[in-house]
Amino acid sequence: MSQDAIAVVGEPTVTVRRPAWVPDPRVVVLMVASGILEYFDTIHSPRPFRLPYPLPLQMALDRLTLFSWHTGAAPPIGVVELLGWATIPFGDWPVDLEDADVDLDESLVRYGRPTATCEELGTLRGDIEGEVRENSLIRAVMDKARAAASPEAYVAFRRLLIERPAITALELDHALTRPELAVLAEELRRSYVGVPPEAEAEGVVRTCAGCHGLCLPVDGRTWMCADPSCPAPAASGPCYPAAEGIYWLRRELRTFIVAPGRAELRIAEAIENRGVAVRLWPDYDACDLSVFDDSRPWVADVKAWRNPVRLAHRLRDRPFEPPNNAERAYIVVAGEQLKGQPDYLARLHRACPQVGPGQRVEAVTEPEFIKLVSLRGRSRA
Repeated sequence: MSQDAIAVVGEPTVTVRRPAWVPDPRVVVLMVASGILEYFDTIHSPRPFRLPYPLPLQMALDRLTLFSWHTGAAPPIGVVELLGWATIPFGDWPVDLEDADVDLDESLVRYGRPTATCEELGTLRGDIEGEVRENSLIRAVMDKARAAASPEAYVAFRRLLIERPAITALELDHALTRPELAVLAEELRRSYVGVPPEAEAEGVVRTCAGCHGLCLPVDGRTWMCADPSCPAPAASGPCYPAAEGIYWLRRELRTFIVAPGRAELRIAEAIENRGVAVRLWPDYDACDLSVFDDSRPWVADVKAWRNPVRLAHRLRDRPFEPPNNAERAYIVVAGEQLKGQPDYLARLHRACPQVGPGQRVEAVTEPEFIKLVSLRGRSRA
């Protein structure tokens, strides 16, 4: 029960409003996540880190302190302790976060990096810098591809980022020589940054076979995939000499391009294997997938958000607008997000009835979408 509701046996529940000075717990968590993202961007930038801490992180501490006082819990005594809270599950925080749209086993920082949970929350709060970088880069790619009348350049760009989140300098140079990518050479180089120092050990950089991204050290002997949504995080990939120069995608591209992109490629392959025509990112990303003919297509927007309630907030704020000629439109939840969450879709439908069954845009799981397409394909054969 919410801390703002008082239940008396034999009496109806009475809701007591928070005082005006007490921040909403959801806003508190969003601010903490946004501040942490800015902090990690700052400490991993080429410039040396200097105090004070980023203003959003200090503001988050202030809001969390107010909320802690209201609940009778001891607040973190400073930013350093707040960063310590970020590494433990929300269920272990001294304050009650029942109304904050988080799962109790989630945390904001894991293995020294912001988690997918932190990315989702920070974006809902307004991770302005990350969103601007992602959107400005992708917009530049769209504009250049349109100007060159080359939709295949846009598709090739998206596919390369998804398939090669980590890449050697030689491989990147080779990609830039491909005719369909030449027009986007500047944007492609901007998409990658040098790997962090902790990714190097004994002169090599380790990668993951499950997602082709980086592995980062947990301790002196254990390495883990840096992508929390990786479909096979325990599979070791190739090791590359650090001296060759290794790059990986920017944080915002790894989260909002690569994570759903793996599902997009996987779904497209499964549909093609069933003999059904499918297009990836048609009309410069009017949707993620377009199935069947162009006159009355089925279209899909693929999502890889860890938490269905947060995805619901995102869908309400930024609804998927399918093309007018679409026969059916779907939000497709990537298969990785369903592991351990059998009620994911039910929670999403409850939190966002606008994408429930029978709506113009309906949310379904990845396997369900493939099944629906297969049945439709057979009926039209």
